[in-house]
Amino acid sequence: MLFLMVSKVLLHAVKYLTFKKDIMKYRTKLYLAIIITAIISTLLCLGISYFQVRKIITNELRTNVMSIAAGTASLINKDDLISIQKTRSNDTIAYTQIQQQLRTVRDDNRREDIFVKYVYIIAPRENALGEYEYLVDAEDKNSRDYSPIGESADEADSAKLATNYRRIYAPDNFITDQWGTWMTAYAPIYDKDGKYIASIGVNLYADRVIAKIHKLLVYGVGTFGLTLVLMLFWGWFLSKRQAASLEGLHAGVKAIGGGNLAQRISLNTQDEFAELASEINTMAEGLQQRERLQLNFARYVSKHVMDSILQSGSQLSLTGERRKITLLFSDIRNFTKMSEKYPPEKVVKYLNEYFSVMVEIIFKNNGVLDKFIGDGIMVEFGVPLEDKEQELNAIKTAVEMIHAVKDLCAKWKSEAKNVPNIEIGVGIHTGMAVIGNIGSEKRFEYTAIGDTVNSASRIEQLTKELKTPILFSESTAQALEGKIKIKSMGAQVIRGKAEPINIYTIDET
Repeated sequence: MLFLMVSKVLLHAVKYLTFKKDIMKYRTKLYLAIIITAIISTLLCLGISYFQVRKIITNELRTNVMSIAAGTASLINKDDLISIQKTRSNDTIAYTQIQQQLRTVRDDNRREDIFVKYVYIIAPRENALGEYEYLVDAEDKNSRDYSPIGESADEADSAKLATNYRRIYAPDNFITDQWGTWMTAYAPIYDKDGKYIASIGVNLYADRVIAKIHKLLVYGVGTFGLTLVLMLFWGWFLSKRQAASLEGLHAGVKAIGGGNLAQRISLNTQDEFAELASEINTMAEGLQQRERLQLNFARYVSKHVMDSILQSGSQLSLTGERRKITLLFSDIRNFTKMSEKYPPEKVVKYLNEYFSVMVEIIFKNNGVLDKFIGDGIMVEFGVPLEDKEQELNAIKTAVEMIHAVKDLCAKWKSEAKNVPNIEIGVGIHTGMAVIGNIGSEKRFEYTAIGDTVNSASRIEQLTKELKTPILFSESTAQALEGKIKIKSMGAQVIRGKAEPINIYTIDET
């Protein structure tokens, strides 16, 4: 009954876990899993132990009572028994002698470990197939338990003796009636000619044994209760410990995922959770190093270059590709005089502020900062990603750079009296160039090489001679048609070119 009740509770618990698993925390699941496992395993052990002990005791009692019945059957005088059947009287010497033998067997087998209650002889009733009646009973004639000759032996029918009378026989299980619980055995008695006469019946009183088995069950239930209590505390402790490790891992991963790469996970355990925490810490350290590298890298190249490299999924190599790009060169006018006029510290301060403003404009217009050349800047457009508006973006960058320099000079003048008043020149040219990683395996840079680069640099130098801040080549101008107003500065001879090239600037009229 207890096993069935607990099984029903476990069944409901499993159903609850099935339907509530999405909202139940891991700690609760682990705790319930430990408790359910403990209950099932303990109940299984208790059930197996109980039924095995009951089976062993039952078999032992069955063997003993069958042995008593068989031994008693061998003591009975067959002639006296036949005489009793004929006379059907309990006052004969034959009856008294057999009764005394039965009493001796009964009394000798009333011990602490085994208690024989009744010993008797029954025989088939004449003209009544399958029915038995008493012949001799070991009980005193004046006892209320005495069964006289001819009284119906109903227990033989319930024990199915009619189909087992030719062998020493006992039912497999206890028999319970209004007088108690019994283990009954029967042994056949044969005459000299081997004809079946009657059967010895031995009733072993089993209530004491059943009480001991029930007592064992009580002890088992008590052990089960103690085990359950211990598992409640142990399960709580274990689930709390495991949940604490998981919460620590969750909090650490959540912090790292939120951008706090300095977060480290520390667990006071020596198990797989600690190993996982160590791996996560190693991962966070690697991400932190990558972030520092990315931030430093972003100071030298545009976001486009950085994203292209990070997303490429392959190692940087010393390769290049030939493609159409737009080059922009800028330079500060009379920088040498400025350097002579101001202390180096101030020159560096002004240059850093100037470069910061220029780089912001370059990146805003999808340009790639190639390098600083003294006070000059080299910029590429159309790399590393294709840019159909590269020429226009280069012109926008140049215009914004000119305006930003004017604003920067105004700002400097508002802050101090003796400040430089700088001007810049910007040269732009579009053409084919080799673009990629140039250098050695240990040190290389992302840059462009080719005649297009030289031409752009020479056009920037023309801005001094033509006294025009922005100049660009015909190849650039062709892509600007219909987008901005331009005017021609005529064919100009540039160093390194055999033939003059057409130069243009922005028409501001």
